[in-house]
Amino acid sequence: MFQRSAGSQYKLLAQTLIRRIRDGEYPPGTLLPTENELGQQFNVSRITVRGALRELEVQGLVSRRPGIGTRVESTQPSGNFVHVGNTVDDILRFTRGFRFHTLNIREVDGDEGSARALRLPAGQRFVRVTGLRQAEGAPPVVYSEHHIPPLYADALEQLDGYRASVAEWLAERRGDRVCEIRQEIDAVRLTRAQADLLQTRFSTPTLRTRTWYYGTKKDLIVASVGLFPEGRHLFSTVMRREPIG
Repeated sequence: MFQRSAGSQYKLLAQTLIRRIRDGEYPPGTLLPTENELGQQFNVSRITVRGALRELEVQGLVSRRPGIGTRVESTQPSGNFVHVGNTVDDILRFTRGFRFHTLNIREVDGDEGSARALRLPAGQRFVRVTGLRQAEGAPPVVYSEHHIPPLYADALEQLDGYRASVAEWLAERRGDRVCEIRQEIDAVRLTRAQADLLQTRFSTPTLRTRTWYYGTKKDLIVASVGLFPEGRHLFSTVMRREPIG
């Protein structure tokens, strides 16, 4: 069943577990088998199992708690963003499945308000792509602005309809990869125009993320602002203390 590369194994396992959850084998409120049990059952590594369970968590199907296990929460993927983890791959992965709808593409410089919010160099030119992300049949979950150096800003019209990380797409087109991410999170309120786009109330409390993505040579790939209205984003993280000795 899983005679494929390690990179695709976790996806196959995730799909199998999702199907079993939908079929009622693991109804909401029950615990999935342990990581070791799943590894033995499907003859895959623990790393593969963890990748599959993280995929289910990102979709809002399960929750994971140390000492308790993996609990089934829903039989259908959530329409909200669920941001889990702290690695570069975790951050790049959490947009997966949410279609990007391009609203506007235009050239700006570092003196404009959106660029100043990202502390971009004054006078430097960028291409700004604004858009919305949403799941099928659900209201938009985020309004975002992506400031892209001209080096990376070719074929941006192809972003419309894309279902994964903008930064990853940009890097791959240049034969590069995202190696470092810096992120700041604070709270703001939506303007009337932003609220209309996000189909919510004016001045709704909103989570703002400001994120800078860097390539292998520490050059900026894209600097992004994301606005997540109340109730449409869950930021979940796990911190562990290293054992002494």
